[in-house]
Amino acid sequence: MRRFWQRLKNALRPRIAQRITRAGLWFTITILLTGVGAFLSANNLIFLILSALLATLIVSGNLNRLTLAGLEVEFEPPKHLFAQENVSGGIAIRNTKSWFPSFALRLSSASENGLRRPVFIPLIGPGEVVKFDAEVRFARRGRYRENGFEISSRFPFGFAERRAAVTLLAEVLVYPEMEERHLTEPLFVELLAEAEARRQGRGTEFHQLRPYRHEDDARHIDWRTSARHGEMYLREFAVEQLEDVELWLDLGGWRTDGFEQAIRAVAAQAFELDRRGLHVKLRTQECEIAVPGQADIYGLLKYLALVDLEPLARPFPESSVSTTALVLLYTAASERAPAPLVNRAIFLSEPS
Repeated sequence: MRRFWQRLKNALRPRIAQRITRAGLWFTITILLTGVGAFLSANNLIFLILSALLATLIVSGNLNRLTLAGLEVEFEPPKHLFAQENVSGGIAIRNTKSWFPSFALRLSSASENGLRRPVFIPLIGPGEVVKFDAEVRFARRGRYRENGFEISSRFPFGFAERRAAVTLLAEVLVYPEMEERHLTEPLFVELLAEAEARRQGRGTEFHQLRPYRHEDDARHIDWRTSARHGEMYLREFAVEQLEDVELWLDLGGWRTDGFEQAIRAVAAQAFELDRRGLHVKLRTQECEIAVPGQADIYGLLKYLALVDLEPLARPFPESSVSTTALVLLYTAASERAPAPLVNRAIFLSEPS
């Protein structure tokens, strides 16, 4: 219902809004005073001056409307976009008028999402397209189906600023915000160390050679290959287990913004695990997503970008907890955590 009323309000809102500037206010006062003087004095010269002032005001308004007419805006977001991240997005403004240019345009966002700073375009000729990159930012995760932009102009004399709303029907997917503080969570640091130790200690069958990364164990460096290629190479062994770490997200029982905090924590930690080459599985009451296997890391982040709170979701049953898996659980309260995972759970809604 809230979304319906918002769309209805946007539909009823006039497409072009007008705001009188200080210069326009003083010009209007000048016209009024000139008109009073003309009628009191009956002087033809003052009437001519009054006519010129009124004509200037009418011409200014018509030119301003023509400047904003026939403009189309296209927005091309980056491939991967995270909340609260300043990134560069492509914008194209097309003047569909065949005979009249558009002058002194100012493109801005109609809400907190979209352009970080307004962009000024001095001139767009008839039939021309102006393309540029601008800094964009989205405040929250989710799918944005309508991105509101506003184009405004004070051309030609600055008596009024007219703003035309431009609605883009391009869909933008925004992943959860990446917060590095979640990577220093003691339980996650402990889990990460255990996963790294388990990966280094398992597998005996040779799998492949790959370039060495700074977080790899130096014991597995292939010195002969490294000397031949002039850079460090590591011997990888076949993996016997698909998932290294399981991140469990409880969808029920949350209060305030604890659920959003949990989503941001899971997103940052899953991204870090994938960056380190570890396999990770996300588990909720709705589904399980294994990376790699079922999806890549961006498929997992897409789910986190769209998942909603489920107030009626039941806690995870104790029978679903594996005795060998490395698990980190995010839940609202300790009574919702299975007994085997109480020491592996983070409770974000409980007072500290």
